[in-house]
Amino acid sequence: MIAKSHARALAFSLLMARTMLRSTSFLCLLSSSALAGSLSTPVVGGTEVPHGTWPDTVAVIGKQGLCSGTLIAADLVLTAGHCIGIEPYAVIVDTIDYTSPGGDRRDVKWARAYPDWESTYDVGILMLENPVAVQPRAVAQACKLAAAMPVQVVGFGLTTEAGIGANTRLHQATIPVVDATCTRDPVCATSVAPGGEFTAGGRGADSCFGDSGGPVFMDTKHGAALIGVVSRATGTESAPCGGGGVYVRADKVVPWIEKQSGRKLVRAKCDGPADDAGAVDDEGGCSAGGGVLESGFAIVFAAMAIASLRRRSKRRS
Repeated sequence: MIAKSHARALAFSLLMARTMLRSTSFLCLLSSSALAGSLSTPVVGGTEVPHGTWPDTVAVIGKQGLCSGTLIAADLVLTAGHCIGIEPYAVIVDTIDYTSPGGDRRDVKWARAYPDWESTYDVGILMLENPVAVQPRAVAQACKLAAAMPVQVVGFGLTTEAGIGANTRLHQATIPVVDATCTRDPVCATSVAPGGEFTAGGRGADSCFGDSGGPVFMDTKHGAALIGVVSRATGTESAPCGGGGVYVRADKVVPWIEKQSGRKLVRAKCDGPADDAGAVDDEGGCSAGGGVLESGFAIVFAAMAIASLRRRSKRRS
């Protein structure tokens, strides 16, 4: 369902080079159309979404491919940091098929990735030229996750475990949380662990290419709230999709989002125990449409990225 690729900033091990494709240099500067396309695939092991179910889940249209995203303010979309590399220029809100008539299309005013997203929080934001009437999604605030807890992943990504084929329709799947703090998988970002990410899904239910940046929802007493952002595949499975994925905790980056955008996000309190939000308020990042793409380590990561294609580069764009 959701395409996920995650290349570590310095690539300390061969395993990371094989399982991650997350360098700013490759995705922001070199982003090939072939890779970007694979990064945008629907949910594996899920079902098509009836119209009106998730109107705030948006298709992110870029010059180099497709991603998914979530409307978090009337003119603001949350997506993956590596999705800034596809050069997003428009989003389509309130649609279940981004190629069909209908939906609400908005041009992207500017796009900005979280600073050092390759090794920290793989998220980015898109400011829209004009607001939309769809109700933005609330962010689950400091809600505690636990193993086996069901969450809902939604996106426009591919729907096969091989990560091939084509899809333009919105899909959803209920998947279990596997590692609530993302400390056990080899592709978890150690700089934000424990608790900056979590892993979920597997056994044929997963996000895939094209789901990158899309939402993971959890139930609260205020309704479904945004708990995660699709980032990449886990490092323990050989198939591109279906073996589970790594998701960024949305609440961890709320202060950064509000500072960058000037928008106040809606929070949803959790029903059970809460944990420390631990949000980090940083500046910078990889930008498009309103700034300069900051590469950093282009040449080094380009080589890593090519090697990582053998393992789907685990990013779900």
